[in-house]
Amino acid sequence: MTSQHSNAGSCLLDVSSLRAGYGRMQVVEDLSLHLATGESLALLGPNGHGKTTALRALTGLGRITSGTVLFDGEDLTGKPAYDIVRKGLMHIPQASQLFPRLSVEENLLLAGRLPGAKESRHETLEMVQQLFPKLAQRRDQLIGTLSGGERQMVAIGMGLMSKPKLLILDEPTLGLAPKVRYEILETLHAVRETGLSLIVADGDIDFLFDLTDRWQLVEMGKVVASGSTANRPSDEEMMNMFIGGHATPAPNPQGGLRHG
Repeated sequence: MTSQHSNAGSCLLDVSSLRAGYGRMQVVEDLSLHLATGESLALLGPNGHGKTTALRALTGLGRITSGTVLFDGEDLTGKPAYDIVRKGLMHIPQASQLFPRLSVEENLLLAGRLPGAKESRHETLEMVQQLFPKLAQRRDQLIGTLSGGERQMVAIGMGLMSKPKLLILDEPTLGLAPKVRYEILETLHAVRETGLSLIVADGDIDFLFDLTDRWQLVEMGKVVASGSTANRPSDEEMMNMFIGGHATPAPNPQGGLRHG
């Protein structure tokens, strides 16, 4: 995949004071996150604390009540999802909806029809099939006959077919066998080598810390702690975050836990 990036290291995504929810229910409160071009970020936190709601809101799949979403220097706050996708921000949600009566290759090529991706979709298809050899083997197989892991590979492949600047993955390993998780992790490492930026939310902490540069803990709709994945929190700190209901900062100024 040819990277669309320029000015590596510049600010790609700037989300400030985001508030979002469903109907009258406010789920995300004053959430901010920032991502540089080429960087990868892990979102941690207990289930039901706003990670999915935040990701859906900033990509046009959910309702924003206040705050701003700046992407590649442009204000995308409240824009419809199709506009956001065209700008290069691609979201692969939980339980992605594929087209079960179409083949693997037809699903992938369909995703490659976006402006900026259509002209080179056959070259991008070849790249995706190299990343996921199983998809090449099953190119003519109907989506409805695939395993859960294979469908997840197709969903990620469809995201890549749009040639995004930022790929957001929500629970990409949910319900998958350890072997398939490893295959997806290895593939996403290869994707990162292209310079593509990632935001990943997943219940598999080892998977997240292996893949990303930084992490943020979301609790009650807010980012309450953050750090570098190179300085992984201890098991005790992780226990405090996920069971104790709060984050305990470590006394390490070089990049352990910190409030934020």
